[in-house]
Amino acid sequence: MKANAISDEDSMAAEAMVKRFVDSWNRADGAAYGEGYWPDAELVDPTGTIWQGREAIAEMHVALWDGPARDTNVTASVRSVRRLSETLSVIDLDAVVTGFSPAPPGAMNDASGAVRTRLKHVIERRGDDWKIVASQNTFVAAAP
Repeated sequence: MKANAISDEDSMAAEAMVKRFVDSWNRADGAAYGEGYWPDAELVDPTGTIWQGREAIAEMHVALWDGPARDTNVTASVRSVRRLSETLSVIDLDAVVTGFSPAPPGAMNDASGAVRTRLKHVIERRGDDWKIVASQNTFVAAAP
């Protein structure tokens, strides 16, 4: 397969990933959330903090859901998919989170109180499974 070509497999992996992300977030299910990541994954959150490993990523989200994200709901959509190799793709998501109390530091909520983020996931296929191996989450800033 030519690098950067988008296949049905790419689209299906991206849609499955976003569904798992949304469903597990909205249930505040740390174990299910963590299952979207490989055990050796890394996440850079919007504050620049680096979380190493599936367990740390899931635990951080559980703490978030026990605090200011307790009543949140997320929606997300795939913005782009880029195949890098037979086993690596980059998936870009746009997400909207409502219900933060208070909004995270550095987040610019819109008039509805929603926090918008862009997520970049590098997903890797190991065997038949595609999961996140590296992730970056960035708040969308208000227009100047």
